[in-house]
Amino acid sequence: MWHQIEENKRKSGILIFTMLFVLLILGACLGVAFSCYTNPPSANSFAALSQEEIVTLELAILQGLFYSAIVWLFLLVITFVDGKRAILALNHAKKIPKGANKILENVVAEMSLAAGLPTPPEIYIIDCLMPNAFATGMNPKHSAIAVTTGLLTTLDRDELQAVVAHEIAHIVNRDTTYMLFAGIMLGTIVLVSDCIVRSFCGKSRNSRSNGGAFKGGGAAVLIMFVVLIFAMIIAPLAARLLYFSLSKKREYLADACAVQYTRYPESLATALAKISGSVYVFRDADKITSAMFIVHPLDTEIIYKNRYSLFGDLFSTHPPTEKRIEILKTMTRADFDAYNEAFKKTSGRRRTILTKEELYGTKHLEIKKPNQEKQSKVDGSLVAGTVALATVGTLADVKAKEAQEQQKQELVERKREALDTVWKANNYIFKKCTCGTKLKFPQEYKGQEISCPHCNALIKVENDETVG
Repeated sequence: MWHQIEENKRKSGILIFTMLFVLLILGACLGVAFSCYTNPPSANSFAALSQEEIVTLELAILQGLFYSAIVWLFLLVITFVDGKRAILALNHAKKIPKGANKILENVVAEMSLAAGLPTPPEIYIIDCLMPNAFATGMNPKHSAIAVTTGLLTTLDRDELQAVVAHEIAHIVNRDTTYMLFAGIMLGTIVLVSDCIVRSFCGKSRNSRSNGGAFKGGGAAVLIMFVVLIFAMIIAPLAARLLYFSLSKKREYLADACAVQYTRYPESLATALAKISGSVYVFRDADKITSAMFIVHPLDTEIIYKNRYSLFGDLFSTHPPTEKRIEILKTMTRADFDAYNEAFKKTSGRRRTILTKEELYGTKHLEIKKPNQEKQSKVDGSLVAGTVALATVGTLADVKAKEAQEQQKQELVERKREALDTVWKANNYIFKKCTCGTKLKFPQEYKGQEISCPHCNALIKVENDETVG
């Protein structure tokens, strides 16, 4: 994967200085706009500007460049020092305390070991019904994975493991490094552009209410108009440049790495099908960071088909989920070479995800068998079905109902576990009453006595590590 890692490092450097250039231009525009409003030129054209007015505009440009450079340096420091936390906060992610969700913690530890990460990433949870996940961080030593409650509820352990493996692959391949720079710097550029537009429009309305466009002549109006148009164009243009810079190869490669870590492509295929087929969307997702998720949080497969035209995929940050699923289901082994062959077979292209240099020395890996417990359930259902067909038809109905009830019970347990994880991430205190009722209290109730709503027993609220 060293090709992908080096490419992301190179793209991160290019992005840093590209964003500096864009911020400098916006800073110059903001300086000129502010100068024209506070000290409007008296002339009606640029040619008629006095030497003093030209000097004033030049000083305004220099001031704008200086302040934008300061902003750029500040953003650079923030990105290196605390960019991960900023991205997580934008998506309302809460850190999971140790022991809050043992299944998820075990899965992250297993996949980190399989990927060769020096330390497992921190785990965060987002209280959202849509199943989804993303990874962020400057490097593998300072990384994090965020999952939604919908993901913990919808997926079984194998599918959850596949999604975590996909996100860890992004960390290993340094996709998270590039996305971290892109998200923070692009978000700032969009914010500055929006401030210029809003400021201009507000001052224009105030000026019109006072009987004129601006206090100055036509030159001031023309300069402000040019600044407005430029600011309105730069933000969406910067966003599009980001989208074009995000190669869809990163998602395919993360899928291929995930399969190598888990040795089970079917689990990732079913996980992607469940995520993309969800009726929910993550409406609070930040538009700048949406490209980080395993499936775009605002575009599930159902919405994607209805919203986008023939050219819609061109502007998407993710490849079509159906195509990713088809590749995974076509794989005959669990190695990179098998993924390449499946990609060529499903896409009909000669070009593959990995080059011969990257494939050199890779081993052929066989697909592992499904989880033993899951397989025994499937085998048991098949045997029961065969017996039912050979004997009495009602027996099959009974077995089917039992299987349905078991699935419902597993879903209820996953929902309860996911919600408990959210409570723990929000520092709630868990107490278990003698009657078996599990109660949750916010930190401000610590030290108080509360009666159980079921048996009326008095419970003293204090930290209880025994309830999980």
